[in-house]
Amino acid sequence: MKHTRIALLAAFLVLPWLAHAQAPAAKNDKAVQELVEFRNRYIEAEENRDMAYLDKILADDFFALNPQGQLLNKAQQLENLKRTDRTLKVHNARETQVRFYGDVAILTEHVTVDGQDKGRAFGGEYRFLRVFAKQNGDWKVVLAQGSPMPQQSAPAK
Repeated sequence: MKHTRIALLAAFLVLPWLAHAQAPAAKNDKAVQELVEFRNRYIEAEENRDMAYLDKILADDFFALNPQGQLLNKAQQLENLKRTDRTLKVHNARETQVRFYGDVAILTEHVTVDGQDKGRAFGGEYRFLRVFAKQNGDWKVVLAQGSPMPQQSAPAK
C-alpha cells in the first residue's frame, strides 16, 4: 500500500510537468511546418524567377555562399537568379532539420539539384543550409548556402 501511495504521489507531481513539456513540441511542430512551407515558396520563387517575391523575402543584409565559393549579397543574388540563361530545379528534399533560436531558424537538408548555366548542365546531391529571421512578424531569408555532397563510392565486392 505504501508503494502505491508513493507511485500515485509521483504520478501526481510528474503529470503537470509532462503536460507542460509536450505543449512546446506541438507549437514547435507547427513552427517547423510554417518554416518548411515558407522555404518551399522561396524555392518556387527562385525556380520561377519571381523577383518581386524574392526581393520581399530576402533580408536587406542577405548573403549567399554558392557552391563555387562566391559570396553574393542580395542584389547580386537577385541578378543571378533572374538570368534567363540559368535554370534551377530543387527537388526531393530530405533529411530536413529545423532548429529555432528565438526569432532565428536554421534549416538544413539534403536535396537533388538539376539545372543549366549558360548551356552547361549542373546538378547532383547538395546539402543546403538556410538561416531565417523573423522581422516585423514575417520570415526573411538571411543566409543561404549550398554545397555539393561527396560522391558515394560503390561498395567493394
